[in-house]
Amino acid sequence: MRTLLRTTIIGAMLAIAAAGAANALPDINGGTSWGGWTSNGLSNQLGVYGSGSTTAVYEVYSTVFSFNNHSVSGGPVGGGPTGGATGFGTGAFSTGAFANGNTILGLGVRVVSGGSISTFTPTVRFDRDSDSYQAASSVGGGDGRTSFTSWSETGDFTAQFEGANSWRGGTLTMQVGNGTSNGGPNNQQQIVGGIGSGVSYDWAFRAFAQTSAYQMFFDLNAMQTLYGGSNPFGKNANFTGIGAIGDPVRISLNGLGTNNVVFGAPTALSSIPEPGSLTLVALGLMGFGAARRRKRD
Repeated sequence: MRTLLRTTIIGAMLAIAAAGAANALPDINGGTSWGGWTSNGLSNQLGVYGSGSTTAVYEVYSTVFSFNNHSVSGGPVGGGPTGGATGFGTGAFSTGAFANGNTILGLGVRVVSGGSISTFTPTVRFDRDSDSYQAASSVGGGDGRTSFTSWSETGDFTAQFEGANSWRGGTLTMQVGNGTSNGGPNNQQQIVGGIGSGVSYDWAFRAFAQTSAYQMFFDLNAMQTLYGGSNPFGKNANFTGIGAIGDPVRISLNGLGTNNVVFGAPTALSSIPEPGSLTLVALGLMGFGAARRRKRD
């Protein structure tokens, strides 16, 4: 009995530690640190490498969390249409975004070697049901599926950020048809005019960047509400709405230079009990063991 009790207590304490890690609030600072994030590997790693150059190497991170008055630290560049001063603030085209309780998907890049992000335009391609994109069978190989034009399906979408323009959100593009390799017809529709068009909206996604790293945050609840229907904000009658995002969602990311990676990212919050609840369980077990010892003595 003593051995069983000891094993149970140790198991409960390990569960507390695991829950604490799973529920850790992520660092939001543009990439100076990555507490609360999960590394998905390097861009030149087998199973992650998708297409393009292998010389611009970066590490890919992801996280998912419930928004709760989160703020940005570390003075990164980024935020809304006008830069970091707006942080997670919202406006006409992001009403209801980053509200407490909303589920946020975070994706991040840390440059290792071979490239600069100062004028870069990252493209995040969302494969909602995880069947469109795939990593190459070898690093440097040509059989990876990363192209939105070729492999996307109806309802898949991309988001872009303008590194050269304070890391503001640039475009949101959805696939109304199918990619050319999925039977077509390729029919991409944007709400906004495109990178460099001079038009930018306060999207329900944000990016923050340091010198050699950046972090992107997508409010999954608000994006579905705001951009999931036809002709949002009366800006494009051919835009029929992004599709529902599955769990996990598969991502094709052009993260640095011409380097594209493919990886899966969770979009559902962990169901692990809060660490405080597990602590009470463990303390109760410890008290139960002490009572049994006193009774035996």
